[in-house]
Amino acid sequence: MTASDEYQAACVQFDVAAGDVAANVVSMRSGIEEAVAAGARLCVLPELWSTSFLTEFDDALFTAAREADTSLCELSREHSLVVVGSSIEADGDKVYNTARVYQRGETLATYRKIHLFSPNIEHRHHDSGDQPCVVDTERGRLGVLICYDIRFPELSRHCFYEGAEVLVVPGQWPEARSQHWRTLLRARAIENELFVIGCNRTGQEASLRTGEAVSFPGDGRIIDPTGEILVTGNGDAGAVTALIELRKVRTMRRILPVAADLRPEVYRQLLDSVHDKIVAGTRSAQKRESVDERT
Repeated sequence: MTASDEYQAACVQFDVAAGDVAANVVSMRSGIEEAVAAGARLCVLPELWSTSFLTEFDDALFTAAREADTSLCELSREHSLVVVGSSIEADGDKVYNTARVYQRGETLATYRKIHLFSPNIEHRHHDSGDQPCVVDTERGRLGVLICYDIRFPELSRHCFYEGAEVLVVPGQWPEARSQHWRTLLRARAIENELFVIGCNRTGQEASLRTGEAVSFPGDGRIIDPTGEILVTGNGDAGAVTALIELRKVRTMRRILPVAADLRPEVYRQLLDSVHDKIVAGTRSAQKRESVDERT
């Protein structure tokens, strides 16, 4: 698949209404149309853009979410776009937070969120995926993460190893930790020498854990491989656009040949030396969570 070396990309941001799929489809359409008017060829939507985070699911909701994704897929065909956004996915008795990569009306790839955000008890209502996602598109080789995933550099590094040129990150990242979002997106761009497109929602929503209102700053941003912030959202709904120049990825990787200077034999030793500690720490955290649920 031949990728276009230069194109406009967009974060399509809006206030995701919890459980109101019809309203979210209207917001999505408006944002996509605005992005297309600005010349965008790659669009990234917020995390769980059609439903937001919920604690209860039924067949009607899953049907509405599938129809919403079909609408998004059709818009990708109508406007010759590559589009990425996550939504709920039912698979038997499991529910996943799943990102889909649409191109010209076809589904190129899906990615089930690997790292579920335990502070907002996402893990109690969704199941975690276990397969990373890197896919060739007309807009370059994309790596896909979802929100909390950017705190785990192992996953974005895998995308680098697999040749990703653009990392897309649908998110719902709160204002209280906005500096983390901004710093982590930039760090992922610099360390992996690629473009990062992080799309964050606007508005407010109740925390699943506490019920308190959480504010979202709508500060999606597009960052180039040098770490330069090309554009950032200002809290308003709509499209945040910037020019992607894939040659910058090739240039940066030539100037700073990180891939050639890797020391995989050392990294394997390091991982082996702490593997048991990592597993033990994870199991201890899961045990504490289980106790908390019972008390």
